[in-house]
Amino acid sequence: MKVFLDRCSSYKKVEPVIKEGIDSLGGIKNFVKEGETLLVKPNLLRGDSPEKAINTHPDFIIAVVKILEEAGVNVIVVDSPGGPMKKTILKRMYRKAGWDRIEEETDAELNYDTSMYPIDFPPGNVIKSIDALGIIQDVDGVINLPKLKTHMFTVYTGAVKNMFGCVHGLTKSGYHGQYKGLDKFSKMLVDVNDAVNPRISIMDGIYGMEGQGPGSGGDLIKTNMVLASSDSTSLDAAACRSVGIPIKKVKTIKDLEDITYTKLTPGDFDTQINYPKGGSNPWYMPNFLTGFISNFFLKRPTLDKQKCIKCAKCREICPNDAITMKDYGPKISWWKCIRCYCCAEVCPVDALRKE
Repeated sequence: MKVFLDRCSSYKKVEPVIKEGIDSLGGIKNFVKEGETLLVKPNLLRGDSPEKAINTHPDFIIAVVKILEEAGVNVIVVDSPGGPMKKTILKRMYRKAGWDRIEEETDAELNYDTSMYPIDFPPGNVIKSIDALGIIQDVDGVINLPKLKTHMFTVYTGAVKNMFGCVHGLTKSGYHGQYKGLDKFSKMLVDVNDAVNPRISIMDGIYGMEGQGPGSGGDLIKTNMVLASSDSTSLDAAACRSVGIPIKKVKTIKDLEDITYTKLTPGDFDTQINYPKGGSNPWYMPNFLTGFISNFFLKRPTLDKQKCIKCAKCREICPNDAITMKDYGPKISWWKCIRCYCCAEVCPVDALRKE
């Protein structure tokens, strides 16, 4: 598979780099047809300013939208962030993330459709039907715009995992509870990616995140890269190699040997990011030990009571009802917690962390 990888140090300079990347993969007409309506799927974990690198940067999205519109494509920008799927919540998150600029500077629409649409996927390894966003049934295809970030549970989150945002609202939390352990959860992520089948993935790696990502617990890092590929797995393998994440630790990808790089290679980058060891089923542990490892070795997220604002978003997102709210904030059940770290992921003030 082909992967485009190049340096880019500024979002203001990213559009020609993206154009070059698409051209190196066969050109825009290889991925879209004039008159189509496409779903552009960036990463919107929650409403945070672009400078925090938690979400795909609005300038990156706008650059891609302009390229698509020049090709005669209609665009709807879509994501299902952590929490309930409500129009008021989406509107607030779009504004905080700077995504309202997309409608101001392009003809693209931001999605406010909160309906659900089941996608049957018989070939799935662990999931055969996906409760997806309703808007998917109204578009001709999907363009994937992931963000380069580390992740407390899956070690790394990129092109494959970004398609998880096509799952409807709090159903994502339910899937965490249903597909427990890193191995099974990662297989589910691969199934979702394959079912949605994005035509091309273009990664925002100009600023990335290291440490306890993918939310406010992570640390901003300048990675100066843009990647593109028609194959999500190949793109993720290239990204991990470029920043020093061992591929064997990322269960959604394989150590592919047949990647053809159309410009630079991972060896042209010397960026090294700090990454976590993984979640409830570390890569080096056999699957049958998942529950034992979770409850007896891996720690629950720890609470910083001074930071906690008692918003209860952690309780709302918890897939296993392991959190009750007390006067001081959330109390996490030792027995019920499955160590997925969804609570830490959505905490707006970094009061919950994986230790």
